Amino acid sequence: MRHSAILILCLAFLTGCQASGIRGYWKNVPLIEKDIRISEDRFADFAEQAVLAPEADALASIDILFDRLRQDTVAYYVYTDWLDAAFYSLYSPCRNPALYGKAVERIVTDAVLQTEECEPFLQRKLWMGYNLPGERATVPGHPSFDTRTLVLVLDLSCPSCRQALQKLASDPEWADASRLAVCYGYGPGPEVPGWEILMLGGDTTVFDHQLTPVYFVVAADGTVERGYTLAL
Repeated sequence: MRHSAILILCLAFLTGCQASGIRGYWKNVPLIEKDIRISEDRFADFAEQAVLAPEADALASIDILFDRLRQDTVAYYVYTDWLDAAFYSLYSPCRNPALYGKAVERIVTDAVLQTEECEPFLQRKLWMGYNLPGERATVPGHPSFDTRTLVLVLDLSCPSCRQALQKLASDPEWADASRLAVCYGYGPGPEVPGWEILMLGGDTTVFDHQLTPVYFVVAADGTVERGYTLAL
């Protein structure tokens, strides 16, 4: 019992250190080093720590970072690009709606960027709010789901998107699931057996077609079972 108590105290101490560390991450360090790769590596380390830290501490650390960035316009532009890549991109292991939302909130309220420069960030924040795990699936033109469904979002002008159709159709993981292809852009509709095709044209209200091909999985009760996942 004594050893268990000591272990619990050690874990609590380490958790406290992690929280303190992320809140104090940007204190007394240059935002832009002479070798910018050092700054980029430091930011990447911050992003990795932020997604593992308690959310309240991670959000506070982003506020602290932006408070410093407001004093340096050049650094502000550099870091907004890094924040966008870290917390929004599907290629990033740090993709996180809460942290991205906080970053966008500061980008808008700080008013360092022009209004038109803020608009893409706001749009991506909106896209990121759709089809989160555990929430009701949102697909324009397909109001409800009554079977487990694999939803692939693809751009008709993208050759790799068409490859994703073939790849997922032959994947045994989805043998028992319905398959829905949500198609953007212009070009002939795909003709791959086993897929229901939904043509959305240029409508980008829900999906960021620049991320395509991407898929997500909807459970039979209509909730999202798996969030956006790269298809290739």
